[in-house]
Amino acid sequence: MTLINIEYGSIASSDTMNKNFLYLEDKISELSNSTNTMISSILSNIATINSRLGDITDNVQDDAKSFESKIEDYRTKSRLALNKLSMLPNWDKCFALSASEQALYKVPKNGFLLLNPKPESKGTLTVNESVVNLKTRNASADNAAQLFFIPVKAADVVSCTLDLVGAYFLPVVEITSEEL
Repeated sequence: MTLINIEYGSIASSDTMNKNFLYLEDKISELSNSTNTMISSILSNIATINSRLGDITDNVQDDAKSFESKIEDYRTKSRLALNKLSMLPNWDKCFALSASEQALYKVPKNGFLLLNPKPESKGTLTVNESVVNLKTRNASADNAAQLFFIPVKAADVVSCTLDLVGAYFLPVVEITSEEL
């Protein structure tokens, strides 16, 4: 059915008016249904977008946590590697070794042994079963006395046959996570 045209100045019958009103009511109802369908479709699309944004947010947060964990792991590995390789002396932590430790010493961490031999002494140094002549005395006037700096690493076992005035352990600087 279509809208019935009523000419200006004419008297329209109630039947014609009712048909026009029914036609307009049907069109309004169709537009309302169409509009409601479009709104439902838009709301569904918004819900889908929100769901996908939530998934993306979760993935980004998981990736960020994983990334932070990897950074911390690399920081720890870097600190451990640098501490293994560091040979910067930490003079504030230097300490004397007792007489028993001078005979056989297990190194607690990377550092230096400082050995001060008696002028007339001679002897060897043993590190992990590797023996080297540390000081020889080829003549009776050969009474040199110098301080030996021996670099050592954690768990080395060191012994010395020299008569010593003193022996010291000088650890290296340890790098902390905050310094990386």
